[in-house]
Amino acid sequence: MSISNFIVENLKKELPFVVFRKGEHSEGTGYFQKEPENKGSFEMDGPRFVFAPFNNEHESLSILLQNAKKEVFDTETNLEISKKQIIEETIVSEREHHVNLVRKGIDSIKDSDLRKVVLARKEQVKVEDFDPFITFQKMCARYPNAFVYLWYHPKSNIWMGATPERLIALKNNKFDVMALAATQEYTNTLEVSWGVKEREEHQFVVDYISDKINDFNIEVSKTYTVKAGSLLHLRADINGEISKDSEGLGTLINRLHPTPATCGLPKELAKDFILNNENFNREFYTGFLGELRSGAADLYVNLRCMKVEGVNASIFVGGGITKDSDSEREWLETVAKAKVMRNVL
Repeated sequence: MSISNFIVENLKKELPFVVFRKGEHSEGTGYFQKEPENKGSFEMDGPRFVFAPFNNEHESLSILLQNAKKEVFDTETNLEISKKQIIEETIVSEREHHVNLVRKGIDSIKDSDLRKVVLARKEQVKVEDFDPFITFQKMCARYPNAFVYLWYHPKSNIWMGATPERLIALKNNKFDVMALAATQEYTNTLEVSWGVKEREEHQFVVDYISDKINDFNIEVSKTYTVKAGSLLHLRADINGEISKDSEGLGTLINRLHPTPATCGLPKELAKDFILNNENFNREFYTGFLGELRSGAADLYVNLRCMKVEGVNASIFVGGGITKDSDSEREWLETVAKAKVMRNVL
């Protein structure tokens, strides 16, 4: 049976499944659960693929791998992938709300101990004749360096994404964490200049993560520019080790999530601002997802993603706000990020 048929079958039976492809790989993996199962703890009862929300007070979903059928497949496709740019219809009320939200965030940063806050919005798109697997294949072709996924659970419905950011990779007690922030559009070169605001925003992320996990014997790389689809970001890599005397993976995840790149600084102040001022529920946007096994993990931040319910897709996009942010530029950044999902629909 083909991957597409497995997807159709599990959707019909309302059984959880996930299909994913890691960056720079042509091989994809699918886990199709045979029975409903859900647990929210990071401390596992067995290997699982976890799908966690932005707000860690809400329920995480998971697929127990021992109860799922595993399928490996080739993600290469002969589908014609359109390279044209999407012409955006600017919804005036949506633009005004986001610009005003950003201004409120800037004012709060200037008047309080808040240093950075990541503010997001939700964009609605009609997706008639939507085929989940074909859309997944398009994402794989368009974003070869991203972690691309298609997830379904009856409690969450369909989610899809192409995220450039890994939360944590753990193997043999050694872990890698990615500090990713700042955005500009790709113009055929990685040799670009970054403004003070963008460099400051990224350094906030590096400093915060380093401070939170400095007892794990960490090393921090130099900052460099990376490409994710049609966008560029600043990135640094932080490596560390979970020793026998240190706390475990669950503690490490709780310290990192939500990250400064998806929430802000300080974390609790930024999170409170988001929950009290954004006019929608982020759900699993800026949460994390990936495989958890005994002594190993490969988890990604849920960015560049959308939720699909029937003929309606909700695209989630946002950006980091500091005291030097410009509200109009922040709006345009979310428009650019929305193209990542719009271009495959």
